[in-house]
Amino acid sequence: MSMSWRDCILVVDDDLDLLRAYQEALQLDGHSVVLARDGAEALRLLKQGLRPALILLDLLMPRVNAWEFRMRQRADPALASIPVIVLYALEVGAREMKALEVEGFLQKPVDLDVLLRAVAPYMARGGWDAHPS
Repeated sequence: MSMSWRDCILVVDDDLDLLRAYQEALQLDGHSVVLARDGAEALRLLKQGLRPALILLDLLMPRVNAWEFRMRQRADPALASIPVIVLYALEVGAREMKALEVEGFLQKPVDLDVLLRAVAPYMARGGWDAHPS
């Protein structure tokens, strides 16, 4: 299993244009990126052995949304500790958001600089060379 398979960011969103924009920004910043079109595809990749340093998870998706994804992720000891940042367009209520038990939230449209700053602390652990400040 290659390092990139492990030290990557898994981006989960049903909007293909957004996925490509996130991928481009993250790769330009030196990260390897794996894309999934919805929570079901993301879960399948994780079951196949993908161990990303971080998951960027869209809130509302067809088939498997963020709550369903997190329920299944937390139920699997091999996956439960992978940090998740949720991307959301609409605030759905504080209790529902809190129930996701994630590391953070980014409101869409996400400014790409904000996105890069949000992922940086999780990627530093993965052994990337520190960016000169």
